Amino acid sequence: MNNTVLARSMLIYAICLPLALILGYIITGLSTSPQQDSTSYILFGLLLFVLMSPLLLRWYHAWLIVVLNMGMTIAFLPGYLPGWMPVACIAFGVAVGHYVLNRERKFLSVPAITYSLLFIGIVVLVTAKCRGGLAFRALGDETVGGKRYLYIFVAILGYFALVSQRIPIEKANFYIVLFLFSGIGQAISDLGGYLGSGLGPLSLIFPSSMDPSRYQTVLMSHENLERFGGLGSACVAVAFTVVARYGIEGTLNIRKFWRPLVFFSAACLSFIGGFRGTVVMLVATMALVFCFEGLLRSRLMPVMLLGLMLAGGLTVACADRLPLPVQRCLALLPVKIDPVARMSAETSTKWRLEIWQSVLPQIPHYLLLGKGLTFDMNDMMEYLTFGNGQVGGLVGGGFTLASDYHNGPLSLIIPFGIWGMIGFLWFLVASIKVLWANYKYGDPDLKKINSFLMAYFMTKTLYFFFIFGGFYGDLISFVALIGFSVSLNGGMAKPALVTRPQFVPSRFRPLPIGRPATGI
Repeated sequence: MNNTVLARSMLIYAICLPLALILGYIITGLSTSPQQDSTSYILFGLLLFVLMSPLLLRWYHAWLIVVLNMGMTIAFLPGYLPGWMPVACIAFGVAVGHYVLNRERKFLSVPAITYSLLFIGIVVLVTAKCRGGLAFRALGDETVGGKRYLYIFVAILGYFALVSQRIPIEKANFYIVLFLFSGIGQAISDLGGYLGSGLGPLSLIFPSSMDPSRYQTVLMSHENLERFGGLGSACVAVAFTVVARYGIEGTLNIRKFWRPLVFFSAACLSFIGGFRGTVVMLVATMALVFCFEGLLRSRLMPVMLLGLMLAGGLTVACADRLPLPVQRCLALLPVKIDPVARMSAETSTKWRLEIWQSVLPQIPHYLLLGKGLTFDMNDMMEYLTFGNGQVGGLVGGGFTLASDYHNGPLSLIIPFGIWGMIGFLWFLVASIKVLWANYKYGDPDLKKINSFLMAYFMTKTLYFFFIFGGFYGDLISFVALIGFSVSLNGGMAKPALVTRPQFVPSRFRPLPIGRPATGI
């Protein structure tokens, strides 16, 4: 037995060590000289996959949970794909392979969600077929947009990969931290512009969202209105991790002083992203969690009201002295802020309203058969020539071409018609029903996590329909939340059956009180 183990170990080292050396050499070359041919990037991806394949085969479920919110981008693969897409495909393939080899490893079943996602997939596939097919520019097609279809199809595969096995209850807190806290990876792209080449090999999976010289200019500017969206999203992820792990009451526990310190620091720093939706997302989610945890009549209620009044007073007094991105976040409130921040927010709102007014007349035309997500490259060349103005008679041509209307319902009904809207509403209703059942009837040890998942999903739904949304890009967020809940609770929780004692009438009648017994 020892000889067998030794031989296996030697074989592993003989294979892995040369591959690791070659991989290190390629990483060094790509880091020092990013302008390499595609062959180097493809070879890097293949070697990395070979080295990580044992980890993926054993812990594919945990890897998928980590990557879903990390915000990494596989820059060395064709198409500039987000990291969750290849990991979701690999995880689904591994899950199917495990089921083929062992039929006892069944997927967790929630029929309503399964059928709704399959219906969405069929609607998208039929629409794509009727509107020119799945066009991939990387394959030489004249029309482009196939990558957007991939977002939808792979998101559906990602759900089935998530529900391929159950998360052990004793590891629930660990997995919720993995799921949410991994969102700090979204800040690396913003920091990449500041660090430049100092980011090293991480730049291959977290490419910088800004040119380093421009980043330095922004930091040195006194009128810095640059929005660091990745950093803001990372701070929101940290705040949500604390709440999901400890609940509202545990987060505000002053005996564990680091919890409120981390939560409020992350919540305040999230405004550096400059997005008004961040305020809505944080406030709405925290309010719903507060209600679901049953704290409306607790001793925390007056403390929360006093804290909100204090925070509101400080905001009104100091709003115009905060950094401009933070002031832009506060533009939805009736407070005094810098005119630059106010104008930026109002211009963005006006621009969105103009886009919506421009595309609303298209709804009747695409009601039964959607427009699809592909567009002709000639229209894109027109957009690049004439700028982000009128392209094809529409306002905001570059965005409308990409079906990016900055509006959730429009991103559904125009590309996929009324059938896409029906499928997505079916999915949302089924998901909320499952989340509510898991919150109400799930394991008591999972109460805090289920409360957060329910609140977060409802907030994202309202955000999608009334503030900002894009169907093909946001579907993975909804799928990740409901898939994690199903995996955590083992499906859809049901009320516990209460066994009532059965009373069997006795044939011997009791004697009236006070009457003497008679016998033979």
